[in-house]
Amino acid sequence: MKSYRYKWTPEFYLLHLQFNNPSRLPFEAVITRNFTGGSTKRESEPSKDGMDSHRILVSRSHPKEVDFVIEYPASIEMEIYELDDRAYYPTKPVYKG
Repeated sequence: MKSYRYKWTPEFYLLHLQFNNPSRLPFEAVITRNFTGGSTKRESEPSKDGMDSHRILVSRSHPKEVDFVIEYPASIEMEIYELDDRAYYPTKPVYKG
């Protein structure tokens, strides 16, 4: 498994995550949201079978959400783009690996 931690900033609270899946086999990514005070919330995002690319939007769920960790299979390459919330287009990649 791979994992990546994204710390929310005041500038961006919406992300575009793209999972490149050359095997086209179904997979699941798990997002753990971390809040001030130490509480967490886990979410799972299943992919579609037969697709070589899977995209999702992740937004900051609450003002007390500090960051999140996403875990995904080692065979997958994930790219994260911060989105300009006024236009919903990728601004620059912040992670690829």
